Amino acid sequence: MKKIFNIAILIGLVSFTSCDQEKLETFPTDEVSVEQIFSSAEAAQTAVNGIYRAMFMNGWSDNWSSENPGVMSTLLFKDLQGEDHLMANQGNGWFYYDYAFNTDTDYTHTSGRQYAQWNLYYTLISQANYVIAQSERLNSFGDEGKYVLAQAYALRGFGYFWLYNIFCKGNYAENSDAPGVPLYTEPTTPETKGKGRGTVAEVFEQINADYDSAVSIFTVADVEQKNRLNIDLYTAYALWARVALVQGDWDNAYLYATEALKKPNLTRVATMAELGAFNDCNAASDVFWGFEVIADQTGPFGPFFSHMDMAGGYGESAQQCIDASLWSRIPDTDARKNSWWDNPADYAVYPYGQLKFQYKNLATATADIIYLRAEEMILVAAEAACRNLDYTTARALLTELGSKRDSAYETRLAALTDDVTYSDDTHAPAMTLLEEILFQRRVELWSEGMGRPYDLCRLNLGFTRNYTGSNHTSKDTMEPNDNYFVTLIPQKEFDSNDSINIQDQNPR
Repeated sequence: MKKIFNIAILIGLVSFTSCDQEKLETFPTDEVSVEQIFSSAEAAQTAVNGIYRAMFMNGWSDNWSSENPGVMSTLLFKDLQGEDHLMANQGNGWFYYDYAFNTDTDYTHTSGRQYAQWNLYYTLISQANYVIAQSERLNSFGDEGKYVLAQAYALRGFGYFWLYNIFCKGNYAENSDAPGVPLYTEPTTPETKGKGRGTVAEVFEQINADYDSAVSIFTVADVEQKNRLNIDLYTAYALWARVALVQGDWDNAYLYATEALKKPNLTRVATMAELGAFNDCNAASDVFWGFEVIADQTGPFGPFFSHMDMAGGYGESAQQCIDASLWSRIPDTDARKNSWWDNPADYAVYPYGQLKFQYKNLATATADIIYLRAEEMILVAAEAACRNLDYTTARALLTELGSKRDSAYETRLAALTDDVTYSDDTHAPAMTLLEEILFQRRVELWSEGMGRPYDLCRLNLGFTRNYTGSNHTSKDTMEPNDNYFVTLIPQKEFDSNDSINIQDQNPR
């Protein structure tokens, strides 16, 4: 079988890829022996660090590198497919066609969103499988080796979770029997026989098994997180909490989120000053997981911040903005309203333009990537408690977050009804406790973490951008469970995998 991902172990460094330099530097397993890569726990950790670095880099398609900055490309293109985040202008075109749901024809070639996302996550899974296959050797290295193995399981679960979110139908309860994605748990070679799509339920069975393995091994291995780059026990719990939330498994969503929040020296809710411009993994101790960027790994065009920051790069002419309706519903007493977005009545750069993500150093185009914060776990735990009718706990968690954002939050929270219902009008004000939790997710997690479109899918909600006073430049309306929330599978996979054919393509 000819898979579309590289069968390679990334060891150490990967090259920065500019618009003219499309491919990652990798070391195929026929050039670097297993004995060398797994000669020690330290050497194996270097290989896993290469996977983390690959998650940051551009270069996952044969062209159009600038719209494919690794995992952050997933976050950005999916966030733009909701109603809370928009592009005011097309600029160079990167991500605008995702925002306008106009990328379908790109599935036929290897330069578009479909190929890049499929290639990215199956490559990460492929690398993780090579590490997991060496479990006996890694276990022989003691706790340090187990620490490496646990990271590989967590990374594989992470890869399959995002493949689900991109290529499968949302709302788990309704779509557990819908088509999933091919599952591979052994090292693959060009001769490996391709797998069929299976079901969404089977994908989640694999994801949960991987996180269960990761947590079990992390619990045994007495090793602290070496760097924000590395997944540890608490990060694995946090990632697993996301999975449980999407499945509607409220008991485990609460359990995993609260276990994650037990991380030693964790700041559960950072202040606005500590959060800064979301460009420094070490500025606040609320960060579970992130990538510290140095100047020779980045550039002014291509990385996530080049698309987000309105002061330079692509963001200067293709402004990333908040939806006017959402912005208007944020109370004036909430510090996020005018700190994270440009006030349309008195703007510095662009009306409703995002100010949340800004370069740490514009001259060197450096800014760290933050993948996961404690505040997200506060909101996961709050929703899970609310769903289980534990309103007292849900309110306490919301107060913990909201009181550091909104000076009048406790008064506002007290006016809400204890209820787990929510309106299907995504422009309606919050009236119930669950609606407030969902609203806080929209504001606090705007363009990060498990953002708005994932909630739309798991909650079976649609939206309209075409309302009076809308600042959207693409006026789409999406129905609940809409097929266009799901990305098409690249043609390359149908050409390379005999176990699926064009009839297995996602519907339109």
